[in-house]
Formats: sequence, structure tokens, C-alpha cells
Amino acid sequence: MDEEDQFRAVLGFLDRFDGEVSGRSAESLDPDMVAKIRELAAGTLDEKQREQVLEEVSRNRAGLELLATCLQRV
Repeated sequence: MDEEDQFRAVLGFLDRFDGEVSGRSAESLDPDMVAKIRELAAGTLDEKQREQVLEEVSRNRAGLELLATCLQRV
């Protein structure tokens, strides 16, 4: 999965949710979630893991920011 496909997957997932993402939790991320987000951006998670991480990230502004940063670096 190249960077463009990853970005489209994230956008497609987030389009399924109503409302603004910024209104969701901005709590800090635990080290396990940080690692999972980095793996997501690197394209190393299987489909089930991707869905789980994306669902969690969609509720956390810090997670979205980290994912965006990681995808920019790929």
C-alpha cells in the first residue's frame, strides 16, 4: 500500500463518522497506541488491526495528529 492509498484509506474511514474530529477526545496516547499508529502509517498492520487502530484514532485528536505526521514522513 503506497502513501496515497494509505491516505485514501484513512479518509474513507473517517468519512463514515459524523461531526468534527476536533470535538473528540484530545487525551494523550499510551506507548502501545503510538506504536500501533506508526505501524498503521508504515502499512504493516493487517486489515482487522487497521480498522481497530483507525477507530481508536478517530476518537483522539492526538492520535490523528500523530497519524498525519507519520504519513507525511512515509
